[in-house]
Amino acid sequence: MPKLFLTDDLVFTASCPLGKGQEIYWDYPVGVDGRIRSDSVSGLGLRVTELGHKAFVHAYTFNGRRYRTVLGSTVVLNVSSARLAVGKRQRRLEAGNNPDFDRTDPRRAHLLTVREAIDRYWESHVSGLSAGYRYNFAIFVAHWLRPAPTVASKRGHNSRRRYKDFGTMFADRPLSSIKPLNIEEFQKQFSSGYVFNSALRHVLALYNWAIRMQLVDMRNPCTPIRARKVIRRRRDYSTEQIRQIAAHIFYPVFEAPPEIDHLEGFAKRNMALVKGQVATANDQMEELSNFMGILFLTMARPSDLTKAEFDHFDLEKLVWHKHNTKGIKLSRSLYEYAYRSVPIHPRVAGMVRAQRLRWPESKLLFPSHTDMTQPRDNFRKGLDRFKAMPGVPEYFQLYDLKRIAISLMLTAQGVSHEAVSHYVDHKGNLETTMIYDLGLVDPMRPVTERLGVLLGV
Repeated sequence: MPKLFLTDDLVFTASCPLGKGQEIYWDYPVGVDGRIRSDSVSGLGLRVTELGHKAFVHAYTFNGRRYRTVLGSTVVLNVSSARLAVGKRQRRLEAGNNPDFDRTDPRRAHLLTVREAIDRYWESHVSGLSAGYRYNFAIFVAHWLRPAPTVASKRGHNSRRRYKDFGTMFADRPLSSIKPLNIEEFQKQFSSGYVFNSALRHVLALYNWAIRMQLVDMRNPCTPIRARKVIRRRRDYSTEQIRQIAAHIFYPVFEAPPEIDHLEGFAKRNMALVKGQVATANDQMEELSNFMGILFLTMARPSDLTKAEFDHFDLEKLVWHKHNTKGIKLSRSLYEYAYRSVPIHPRVAGMVRAQRLRWPESKLLFPSHTDMTQPRDNFRKGLDRFKAMPGVPEYFQLYDLKRIAISLMLTAQGVSHEAVSHYVDHKGNLETTMIYDLGLVDPMRPVTERLGVLLGV
């Protein structure tokens, strides 16, 4: 785009080159004759279309975004009047006002739209939070900010979202025009209580930030919307089920590979494929057994173990330096310790050594099979096979290993709540630990039997 000092003669003779839809001549101190002029205005331009239409435009930046606005046709304005108009608009910009505030475009009826507020909130606050929080915020409030997957795959390619995120639903609406009825309309999309409360929490935080930063002067429209009460369904385990689960974890029985020496032709080929599948399944089950065994004996969260590294374990002193925890913060407001140290069972040390033999080049204890720099994201296939084993209920989850181990310690060994709460890294209170007392029914049967003896029934 040419840069020349705009004059009335240049406006009259300016044309659009062939093959282009339009051409913009920006006002510049150097004229066509090479002379330097002092009255040029930055941001003023002359737009000439291929059909010969000419108009003055103003390009500027507001709220971190670039805009271009048509000032008027050259039939109405000349160069001097266009420079005066741009000068007035620049003074409004310097004062922090939008020069197009009084225009009739309904999308720009306010200084700050919902999408602009979300982008600013993301840059100033959300971007510094954890990856999990950023992901949840993106799927509920700003889907365009959802991070791209680290590994290209077709996972979820055919799935379709049943809801619109808040930013997409009200993108060009003024932030202050959102009412509780709009929030209610957005929340009606979610039938699950967990999802409903999560979406409401993120939108509530967005408006709290905007009000705190004085971007809007209003009541939070999310305040009248009440969070749903969620009743969690308990997953109970009997003593026999716990014994079966522990036996499958610490004493796994692997499927024997088929014999193929006595076969020939296609039968031998097909059986060789089956043998490879069996070997793969056994390998998956062996690694899953190590994962679940460490969870069982350390009562750690699965997220703690997936991010654990070999260097975090002192196998001679039987200590695990947990660098990735989400519970107790061993810190004050001005400092924080790098890790927490907890003792481990010798069987855990053996499982760590087995993982080192399996992944000698990896830094992570359980790395991804495709990229060893990333943690393994799931054990879906192996967990499906584990649930199919005898005595394992269908509702079994990896997190239940922590709950079962705590329940056994609390009910059978008499370990104090405080000791268990500190070991398993609960968030500074004992209420979470005390919930696990209700996890098992069988250890409490002697209480009922003794009561019956005393009452003579």
